[in-house]
Amino acid sequence: MSIIQFLTDFLEPQSKSDNDLQKKMRLHQSWWRAFVLAEEQGYHPINKRDKIGNCILNGEQTGANFIDDYALNAAKEILLSRDQKSRGMIQADRLYNNLLSSQPLCFNFFGRMKYNRPLATKVISQFLPEVKEITHIHFEYAPNASKNGDNSAHDIALEFISDEGKRGLIGLECKYTEPFSPTVYQKDEYELLYKKSEAFNASYSDLTNTRYNQLFRNQLIIESALDNNLFEVGYSGLFCFQDDRNALTTGKEFQKMLKNGEERFKIITFADLIEIIQKMEIDWETREWSMMLWARYCGTKLSGKFTK
Repeated sequence: MSIIQFLTDFLEPQSKSDNDLQKKMRLHQSWWRAFVLAEEQGYHPINKRDKIGNCILNGEQTGANFIDDYALNAAKEILLSRDQKSRGMIQADRLYNNLLSSQPLCFNFFGRMKYNRPLATKVISQFLPEVKEITHIHFEYAPNASKNGDNSAHDIALEFISDEGKRGLIGLECKYTEPFSPTVYQKDEYELLYKKSEAFNASYSDLTNTRYNQLFRNQLIIESALDNNLFEVGYSGLFCFQDDRNALTTGKEFQKMLKNGEERFKIITFADLIEIIQKMEIDWETREWSMMLWARYCGTKLSGKFTK
C-alpha cells in the first residue's frame, strides 16, 4: 500500500452523489479535518447514524470549525441573540460540525471584521468606494421592518455610512458548493415590491423562476429596506468560491436583470477578498488569518494528491 492510499483512509467516507465541484471541496474539507485539525470524522448531516469525512465530532465543545476566536465568538453571539422574530435560519449542528457548510464560512471570513470595523471598512471600500465606514456586520440577517413577505435573510449584511453621510446596507448571499434554492416562491408581497421598485429591468416571471428566485428575494430585502426608509442606499450581492461556475454565471445573469446591475449587485469571490486583504498593510496575525482562509477554502492544491 502506498503512503497516499494509507492516508486517504483518514479522509473517508466520502459522499458518492456530489457534482465535480462538491466532490473536490468535500475532499478538501475532509483533508482539513484530518491533517490540519486532526479531528475524527463526524456524523452525516442527514443520515445521522453514518460518519462522513467533511464533518467533525463535538464541534460545539471544541470550536474547531472556526478559523479563529473572532469567528467562534461571532457565531456564539448570534446564536444567543436569536429569538422567534429573527429572520433566516441558523442550524447549530451544521454551524459547528459541517466543514463544507457556507454558514461557518461566513463567520470565518467576516467574524474578524465584525470586531475590527476599520479593517472591514478598508476591505469593503475596495469593492464599494463610496463606503466611508462600516458600522455593523450581521449574519443571517434582514431588518425586521423590511417587509417582503417571507423569512428570507442575507447570509452577511453590512451597514455603512457613505462618503455623503447616507446610511447604507450591503446584503450578500454566500455560496461555497451549495446550489441556489430550487423551490419556487411567489407571493403577493414580492409582486408589490417588484412593481414599486425601479431596480429591475426583467419580468416578474423571469425573476421568480428557480434559477434567480433566491437572489431576487435577497434584492427585495434591500428594496423593502429602502422603501421603508430604513436605509438611504442599498446593494445586494453574491460572495462565492472563485471556481463555482454555476454561482458566478447565475450572479452575472442576475446582474443583467437589474438596472445598472454591476453597480447595484456586487459579485465578490473568496480569492478577490483574500487578495485585497493580503495587499493591505496589516499586522502579522491578520495576515496569518488571511493565509488560513486561503488554505481552508481555496488551497485545493494542498489536498490535490488525494483526488480519486
